[in-house]
Amino acid sequence: MEFDSIVPVDDLCMAAGLICTLQKGVLRHYELADGRELTVNIARNEWAMKNPDCYGDASRLAEKLGLASNGDCSKAFSLVEQLYAERENIPATFGYTPISRPVWEFAETCHPNDKNLISMMNRFGITKDIVKLYTLEGSIPQVKNGHRRERVLVTPMANEGEGFMAFDGKTFRSIGDSGITAMGQRRKDQICMVYENPLDFLALMESASHNGVYPLIARRYHIILNGKRGLSEACEYLKANPDFLEVRCFLPETEFGRTAFAAINDAVKGTAIDRTDMYRGARSLFGKHLPKVPEAYRKWKALHTERNMAVEEDKSRNVRQEQMKPKLDITPLLGGEKKAVIDRETGGLKL
Repeated sequence: MEFDSIVPVDDLCMAAGLICTLQKGVLRHYELADGRELTVNIARNEWAMKNPDCYGDASRLAEKLGLASNGDCSKAFSLVEQLYAERENIPATFGYTPISRPVWEFAETCHPNDKNLISMMNRFGITKDIVKLYTLEGSIPQVKNGHRRERVLVTPMANEGEGFMAFDGKTFRSIGDSGITAMGQRRKDQICMVYENPLDFLALMESASHNGVYPLIARRYHIILNGKRGLSEACEYLKANPDFLEVRCFLPETEFGRTAFAAINDAVKGTAIDRTDMYRGARSLFGKHLPKVPEAYRKWKALHTERNMAVEEDKSRNVRQEQMKPKLDITPLLGGEKKAVIDRETGGLKL
């Protein structure tokens, strides 16, 4: 019961390495290794699966996944705690490495299928369907060891040459010529939405999918700056296309984000719309939609830590009380050994 009150079923699925394919409203769909689908209702904190029909709470799912037995959920809880520790360290924005790669080093381009990459994006709150719709997967030589290759997610950059913006879970890296990324087709009376990096764009598309407004958002035109290098190109493009109905900016709450908005606003003659109100305090659109550590777990952790500290304090106090005081020999030292003899006649004491 304690496990079920602390751990959301959705977090248990992520901690167990299941892949989330899509989310509609409060329903999240996961794929199992045997091809079956598991559906999680995050509002009810319950799961269900067909063939055979089964459903339940987090502890029952842990048993079904082989992470618990006879009511002992410690193994499953350990995985969930590792997941929460990772969440605490996910930044709201990622930096750009100055090291770029020639485009000919980028190989094995395909729609994302690598489980590690998709699982990583799941932990960022982005489902497999959104990842496959807007990104590609490929391999590039590792920076420190060129003989080995690493798998990365990329978004194409719209420039005269070929170029990609790659993401490995830690930093962004350009492949080929740098430039902006444009998503969507130009239409009449269209709204243009501007982002600093691909993760902010993916986060918004994921949110639109959850809320049922994806068709509306997908019809808009989207520009991703891909860092400082794409800012001037984006400004030139917006200057040359004054037929946008609106230009809405979803830039991070950083020094560069403020600088970029000022430049874009100047390019469109002061008509740009700043939408940082949507993620005030979270630093970025991506940071706003990152999965959070549940409040129930935080309260349990704080109480658990407090109890442990109290137990340690009691142990320390008992140890101090149990220490025996040293015995002191108060026998006076009057010299060497002496003998006492009682006189039989007078009963006197002779030394």
